[in-house]
Amino acid sequence: MKRLTKVASKLLLLGFVITSSMAFISHAKAETLDSVSHIHHVKVVGSKVLVLTHEGLYELVGKNNMKLIGKEKIDVMGFVSLGNVLVASGHPAVGSKMPNPIGVIKSLDGGLTWNSVSLSGKVDFHFLEGLGSELYGADSQTGKLMYSADSGATWKTLGTNTFTDIAVSPKKSGVAIAIKDSGLLLTQNAFKSTTKIKGTLSMTQIEWRKSGLYGLSGSSLYKSTNSGKTWAKQSTFKGSPGLLSASDELMLVTVGSEIYTSKNEGKNFRKIS
Repeated sequence: MKRLTKVASKLLLLGFVITSSMAFISHAKAETLDSVSHIHHVKVVGSKVLVLTHEGLYELVGKNNMKLIGKEKIDVMGFVSLGNVLVASGHPAVGSKMPNPIGVIKSLDGGLTWNSVSLSGKVDFHFLEGLGSELYGADSQTGKLMYSADSGATWKTLGTNTFTDIAVSPKKSGVAIAIKDSGLLLTQNAFKSTTKIKGTLSMTQIEWRKSGLYGLSGSSLYKSTNSGKTWAKQSTFKGSPGLLSASDELMLVTVGSEIYTSKNEGKNFRKIS
């Protein structure tokens, strides 16, 4: 996975949109992308763009306008949405009573407040992916890939993580596609076993939504409607894309220091300004 330059040369890459009922953003002082010391990731949740930083979780309103969500500035590392539930991992804010690392925490109010789910003081997931009730997390401390079938309540270890991205099927439990050495692997049993998906594209990021599977390769975004067997080019960018994030309503791609969003499955993008 590639780094954003300039602003996101600060971005630590590993690899959603809050529904209107969850969009309770605090009236904290607005920040800019340049003013935040360390950005870990940029994610889509519903129709919103969220920025995961060392200084808390922010909503990106514009390139020079970010609003802190909630009062506690958690160092958000891993992050994913399971429907209306936000799931995160990382480290507590300075002065916080949370254990370090915080393990797995969840929010039911769009990030205003957080409650512990599991692995408190034990695991720091720098990478979280999931859909429905399934979660995959890569623990930065052990290097292990872990899996939960119950929204993070219980976990099992799948061995050393060798994947750079994972996309979970929105239709069938246990089915997911992972990137390993730029190629794609399909599992139908939560990575107890995998089969290689034949193809010529070298993938850097993937997202799986109801409308299809999306992937970044070279300077282009591709879409597959048959679980990665064949691909159709959606868009081509002037430069190499870094991050891909998507919900069923919005898609995000970063190119250099710029962030682009699409509301029509990646056919057309506009730059956030």
